[in-house]
Amino acid sequence: MQTLPRRFKAVKISVMRSDEFIELSGVMMMGKAELSEDFPTACTDGRNEIYGIKFITALADKELGFVIVHENVHKAARHTTIYYTLYKLDARLANMACDYWINGRILKADPRGNVVTMPRDSKGNIMGLHDIKYDGWPVLKIFRDLQENGAPPPPQGDGDGEGGDGEGGEGDGQGESGNFDEHDWESQQGLSDKERKEQAEDVQQAIRQGAMAAKKAGVGGKSGKLGLGELLQSKVRWEQEMAEFVSSACASKDESTWSRPNRRFLHTGLIMPSLIGESIREAVLAIDASWSMLTDDRLTKVVSEVQALADQVNIDKVHILYWDGHVEKHEIYRGAEFKTFSADTTPSGGGGTDPACVPDYLAKEGITPDFTLMLTDGEVSSWGEWSTPVLWAITNERITAPVGKTININ
Repeated sequence: MQTLPRRFKAVKISVMRSDEFIELSGVMMMGKAELSEDFPTACTDGRNEIYGIKFITALADKELGFVIVHENVHKAARHTTIYYTLYKLDARLANMACDYWINGRILKADPRGNVVTMPRDSKGNIMGLHDIKYDGWPVLKIFRDLQENGAPPPPQGDGDGEGGDGEGGEGDGQGESGNFDEHDWESQQGLSDKERKEQAEDVQQAIRQGAMAAKKAGVGGKSGKLGLGELLQSKVRWEQEMAEFVSSACASKDESTWSRPNRRFLHTGLIMPSLIGESIREAVLAIDASWSMLTDDRLTKVVSEVQALADQVNIDKVHILYWDGHVEKHEIYRGAEFKTFSADTTPSGGGGTDPACVPDYLAKEGITPDFTLMLTDGEVSSWGEWSTPVLWAITNERITAPVGKTININ
């Protein structure tokens, strides 16, 4: 008779080798997986996993596979780090939003249940949260919808219940939000900045490894069936855009010369001047974190673009401002620190939208950057008054700012 640890390992390996979930294989090799007599369901701290022995013993192999995938997608998406602010606002809704997001992706990756199926309790009710309404929605948008339209009541002991599309019945072994797992939000807060940064880098590397494995196996699209690679992809040619903008708008900040063409752009057919300075001295990257940025994953897109900019352009000092009706958060990165921006940053916002708060804040704090990059959906009532060069990166291709230069993130 196969022991539980052997069975667990066999199911995990089978999932990792499947076409449906091979892109998750790198993440699934991160950290440790513990089987515990004392734990009620399943959980991850962002690196390690823990599974209750009584809980997983009652699951069929495909159900166990679903739970394993679920925990590892939590890790890949860094939910307990990125959405900690939502957890502090409403822990139950934050848990539910993350689980709706994950389960929708799993079911889309394996719609026929070839590899995994949602687990059922002892009465045959499906455990876990799924609503086709939320398929393709970002976590923040799901959270907002649950706030505005109400969420299903929490499970009551061993009774039956209903989920979004009839697939969320509450029964044995369910977590506090009606799903089958717990969420360890606090462990990440106990990490040092260095530890949190290293973990984020490990997750990104693991996603890349899984993407390479999927590509080698010839399965999945650009982002694989789970779509985990989408956060690593840039939509903007930042080297070209920044070279054009800096050479035109910031000429007074750094002397340019045409006598030595910039070799980084020769492959594009562009002859760009070389900046005699090796890098931009100081820049402000102001990210719109208002409620309108929660739709269509706009905030995720602009954060991804800032990381792409960090990968391609050298800036001595970067001010990251998260703004809505006010500047809600100010982060500073120096030199190489900016290269790991997406691993270190913590978005903050959720209010109205007033870009004028950014130049006002810069004047108040005495910040005089070479330029300001405003990343927004462009759904604003006013554009502010600017004394420094401003470049707008707008997710809505139909909107062009009346001041400064505009590029569209499309």
